[in-house]
Amino acid sequence: MKSADKRVVDISRWERKEHYEFFGNMPDPFFGLTVKVDFTDCYRKAKDDGKSFFLYSLHGILKTLNSIPEFRYRIEDGNVVQYDYIGASPTIAREDGSFGFAYFNWDEDLDRFVDAATAEIARVKNGSGLSINENEGRNDIIYFTSIPWVDFSDIKHAGGHRTGDSIPEVAVGKLHEENGRMVMSVSIEVNHGLADGRHIGLFVDDLPTVFQLP
Repeated sequence: MKSADKRVVDISRWERKEHYEFFGNMPDPFFGLTVKVDFTDCYRKAKDDGKSFFLYSLHGILKTLNSIPEFRYRIEDGNVVQYDYIGASPTIAREDGSFGFAYFNWDEDLDRFVDAATAEIARVKNGSGLSINENEGRNDIIYFTSIPWVDFSDIKHAGGHRTGDSIPEVAVGKLHEENGRMVMSVSIEVNHGLADGRHIGLFVDDLPTVFQLP
């Protein structure tokens, strides 16, 4: 899969220069939130289309993240770069209880995204181990985890974060009904040198509108 194009940010002229230098050099520069998000319209559309809610919801998450430039910043070789778009590396469960890593390129077209992602899921399900391939090490992605068995209120990712890490981590929990609406916990962690709480707030506010029905 071809990586997205990117441009180097001129840090000397960047409005986030001091924020980046202050937060980005911390031993653990990440911060995050876990919130309940209304996925009712996404759920209804996936059900009406007879398609995967997992893939529809992930497409909505990526569409929202791509619309906010701060989530497309990455730190590479001491520079800050901004990608034109970002995809996802989700964990895919297998029938034997193991899981592997998949790699989904971003596509604005929902049908093309679902078709390509479905083929990639098949590759991982038919494989073994972590299914790491040539896409390992890409930065034009988010790390994505679905935990559909648990309605969690917080989450800790394995490995922790180190100075220079910059790939956002998103996790979703169990889809369930609350007061007639279909809601799901969404956790998002980002490098604070690259994004703030305001940007996470924009993400949380905009995400439910992606599949809003007329």
